[in-house]
Amino acid sequence: MRGLRVLVRGGGLAGLAAAKLLHDRGANVCLAAPAQSAGRILAVSVETLELAADLFEMDAASLRIGPMVRTRRVDWSRGGAGTVEQAALVCDAHDLACVFARKLESDGVMAVRFDDGQADWIVEASGRGSGNGIFGAERVGYFARIADWPVQDVTTITATGQGWIFTTPHPKGGLSVLMIAPSAEHLAATPDGCAVWLARARLTARPEAISEISRVQPIAPFLGTSLTRGCKIKAGDAAFALDPLRGDGTGFALRGGLLAQAVIGAIGTEADRARYIAHYETRMRGAFVSHLNGCIAHYRAARHARIWARDIAVMDRLARELAIDEGAVSLRLESRDLVAMPQSAR
Repeated sequence: MRGLRVLVRGGGLAGLAAAKLLHDRGANVCLAAPAQSAGRILAVSVETLELAADLFEMDAASLRIGPMVRTRRVDWSRGGAGTVEQAALVCDAHDLACVFARKLESDGVMAVRFDDGQADWIVEASGRGSGNGIFGAERVGYFARIADWPVQDVTTITATGQGWIFTTPHPKGGLSVLMIAPSAEHLAATPDGCAVWLARARLTARPEAISEISRVQPIAPFLGTSLTRGCKIKAGDAAFALDPLRGDGTGFALRGGLLAQAVIGAIGTEADRARYIAHYETRMRGAFVSHLNGCIAHYRAARHARIWARDIAVMDRLARELAIDEGAVSLRLESRDLVAMPQSAR
């Protein structure tokens, strides 16, 4: 594919990964990366850090740009509280993207410039769409920071009668909190409102210590429609966004960029196009259904599951409507390429 012109829209992990790998294949890649807003705090597993290091050809240790946690404390099920070992890096999504963007700049990816009309392919990886997609219910959330919170090395998830509270150490010090409710009307994204919510999880914070409150944003799983159209392919959150309480959104973004570039790299003829595009659509849909089913089990098992009854019903309906025949999948990723799946594995 040497000389192929690919425009990648988006400065998140999916877009950056696709840009890096397509550049490695010999494509001329133009990365149109709008400035990412700070404030989205991630807990990135060690396994995902290793995947990122491999894709971007970096030392995994150089990606540890924030505090490391070793344990997750969960207090959400009817069975009571517990802890699980879970090593993860806590960082701002913006800061992690900047690390990879600098790597791409040093590799010369940032030097190429052309517009839509000159591109052979466009990778749309500019984030979760506000419309033109399928939403797994209406739950929403917001981030905030408690600056004077004592240092901790755990993440926590707590279920309350109003929603979920997820906490991690904040990369700049103190505590990062993510509040999740069934709808925006249940959230007050203010210092006082945040303090009241935290008290329900037996966390006491002074309203004046709560800052960096983000806007209320969609949290429910999202599957974009028209994932592929002509020479355009959606990746990352533009294709499929996860509920942050389930799965590894960072890992999925990286693997989404990996799969998108593999599809583009595999297409040599119009006949190839139909086959590989169909595979991409099927894989995204299958991943969405699998994620929905995981969310359904999680939310049904939670204390106060009644407040999630509508979300569970919506996700259950979508999972049944969108279910795929896994036996129809005939391709798989091998390293960075799509290859035929052995007949015995189908």
